[in-house]
Amino acid sequence: MTSRSKNFSYLTMGQITANTFHAIFFLMFASILEPNKYGELSFWISVAGMASVLSRFGMTYTVTVYQAKGNSILSNQANVLVIITSGFAALILLPIDAFAAFLSLGFSFFYMNQYNLLGLKKYKKLAITLIIRSILFILLPILFYFTIGFLGILLGIALANIICSFSYIKSLDRKINSFNDLKNNFKVIIHNFGVELSLTLPTLVDKLVIVPLLGFITVGIYTFNFQILVGLGVLPAIIHGFLLTEESNGRISNKIIYLVIMGSVILVILTIIFSPFLVNLFFPKFIEGIQSLQIIIISLIPLSISSIFNAKLQAHESITVGYSLIVRIGSLLVLIVILGNLYGLTGLSLAVLISTSCYAAFLYYLYRKIKI
Repeated sequence: MTSRSKNFSYLTMGQITANTFHAIFFLMFASILEPNKYGELSFWISVAGMASVLSRFGMTYTVTVYQAKGNSILSNQANVLVIITSGFAALILLPIDAFAAFLSLGFSFFYMNQYNLLGLKKYKKLAITLIIRSILFILLPILFYFTIGFLGILLGIALANIICSFSYIKSLDRKINSFNDLKNNFKVIIHNFGVELSLTLPTLVDKLVIVPLLGFITVGIYTFNFQILVGLGVLPAIIHGFLLTEESNGRISNKIIYLVIMGSVILVILTIIFSPFLVNLFFPKFIEGIQSLQIIIISLIPLSISSIFNAKLQAHESITVGYSLIVRIGSLLVLIVILGNLYGLTGLSLAVLISTSCYAAFLYYLYRKIKI
């Protein structure tokens, strides 16, 4: 096995484990909680996630690119800045919900640790970190749920992330004189922020809109379907992280790209065929959402395509890729309001599918522009 293949296998193993345990977590609590409480859980995780991603300001992808290019000064400035901004975000969230505030801090630290390791090409250490976090992600929420109740789930998730962030906090060089390097690369950073928002906000902001629109029960069923999409989205997540590092070093992996797209198509077909039987058998509380699940899962294909073009554009330090945020989030929110009101759960799934397709098409357009 070549060094490159070995690195990709480490990343694949870690990401598959993370996505699998993430899916197990949500499926497990889907079987324990009623749909309305399941929807409430998703809502508070989304609130914490929103605070985290806004406070990170795209620094996850920034440290990946510049760590890969050996720019330790800029990378360290990004890491220190996130410590400051995520702390402020947690303080703002504290009066609203203390558990969500702690969770937002855990999210920020863990993802910065993950993307630093990715940029440094420490694929084996990253895989081990993802596996440990995945195990804690299951054990701690269960432990605290049965000891202190519903809010213990949020506490357990937060601790799982904090525990697996020690190496990030320990590695920081806090003796910096300024953030001038970040300031000089502001255009690239702001577009990295746009990419991170376009990838993460659709999994967060949708629930914040749906709750006042259709209530916790609908959010619960929608989240159940969406988490299956997230669980199967391991391929887009892997290819984006791997290509971001490899193409930053001037390498191209077309064979891997083709395999990922083919794998996504196969997963979509299998899910459409077997989901009615499996949901009826294991999750009867959510049978109302089977048709919408079969629609939303098709989004895996445009998500795979968009992950490829995102990585290519970011590796070239694109100052236009961030505009994809407007396309994806804008179309998603508008379609959720329109189609959600008209067709309920089916309309919400169509909103996700159409918005991800528009997103992939726009990224392809941007990529064609820089290739000409």
